[in-house]
Amino acid sequence: MPTKRLEPLYPDVLGAITRGPRITMPKLQAALGIFPRRTFINQPIELVLILQNMVDQHMQVVVGLQLPNQDKKGNPVVIDVPKKAFTLGLQPGEVGALRVPLVPQHPTHPGTDLPVRVAVRYQLPPGESKMVRPLTGGAPPSVVSVSSVEMHVLQEIDYEHFDFNPAAQIIQSTFDIAAKRMPPPTEPLRARFKTIWRQEEMAEETELVMAKIQEAQQLSNTFSRNSVFKPLIGLVSDRFADQGMPLHPGEAKAIAKMMTYALDEGMELEAGFSLEDSRWFQVLCQVLAHDDSLQNMVPGEIVTRFLFDATLYDAVILGFAVIDPKIKEDLGNANERAGHANRILEWMGAQADPDMSYIYLPLAMGGIVLNRIISLRDENPWVMLMELREATRGRAKLAAGEMTTVFKLANTLLDAAEESLRRANIVPPGPGES
Repeated sequence: MPTKRLEPLYPDVLGAITRGPRITMPKLQAALGIFPRRTFINQPIELVLILQNMVDQHMQVVVGLQLPNQDKKGNPVVIDVPKKAFTLGLQPGEVGALRVPLVPQHPTHPGTDLPVRVAVRYQLPPGESKMVRPLTGGAPPSVVSVSSVEMHVLQEIDYEHFDFNPAAQIIQSTFDIAAKRMPPPTEPLRARFKTIWRQEEMAEETELVMAKIQEAQQLSNTFSRNSVFKPLIGLVSDRFADQGMPLHPGEAKAIAKMMTYALDEGMELEAGFSLEDSRWFQVLCQVLAHDDSLQNMVPGEIVTRFLFDATLYDAVILGFAVIDPKIKEDLGNANERAGHANRILEWMGAQADPDMSYIYLPLAMGGIVLNRIISLRDENPWVMLMELREATRGRAKLAAGEMTTVFKLANTLLDAAEESLRRANIVPPGPGES
């Protein structure tokens, strides 16, 4: 039987370079750094702006530099640059680096934390554009348009962890000037833009991914409830809390159960799903194509480091299928369910407003249905249900609109799950037991 051809998302080239920092706008991602951070009078430093087109359309990007004209003490600051404004054209999905030399000149004084502000604005052609990368990151690239040396140089730069103001669309970095004067540069200053990854790389990327299917299938067999459930509980709690929505213990466990089911056996047990169609499996193939030493990691580390966002997406889609037979509400069609999954990931990437439904519909609800299926040997299945009762009781008091319906559905599933435990003669824990 021929292997099904995978259609992976575009790799997260920016994330592979910065290893964390990113500014999302949201159809363009950027990262800003200055190298080196400490310089002298007349010694050039370089501003580096990584730009990652997130959509399948051509994009025009306008970049403007705002340089300091005085330091914190009011002394004049003079910075020479080749120019302060740039207009760049990005191909669909293209990733590139704009590198601009900056030279502090006399009468600039030595100082620290001199700010350089960079305004970034983009424009797309009229019509719809499709996202080709997840906002929260993704698999690293296996193929790039630059040499390994150039990639290493870009990775050595310290990129800014910056609280981006979407209204101002300005990113900021800083540098220091030490008390030393160098001879002025003899060559004229030139800014450069270089493509790091282009759409044409995707064909070779896909072939490398396809070559890792069997290896990924073998590795996926290790993603059992015993190996991934507990690590997922901790990361689920952290990721939701990071976005201002702390979870009750039962909520974190229920979401982790739904995600564990997507990794363990759900894609093969639920009708209409398959392992090869899951987003997390395709990301796993991409990560293996980038670095097959991944096999030396324990399963929980692989899932939490590389597959969390993809698994969360799959858990939402699979979760609707899990709860659909148990409730009488219309849960939407396939496109609407995918849209809900994407909104949750957008929220995880700080690009959407919070919504309490992201906890329960369908993630925690799916965890309720799966409570006994995804359980550990030392786990009393009553504990999570009791914790969720307490959580829903408190949250329902603040609920309004559609969330009142969501909590009614959750309580209906809790009733059924508790009755199932009673019929199985599973006894609730006593005081002090877990």
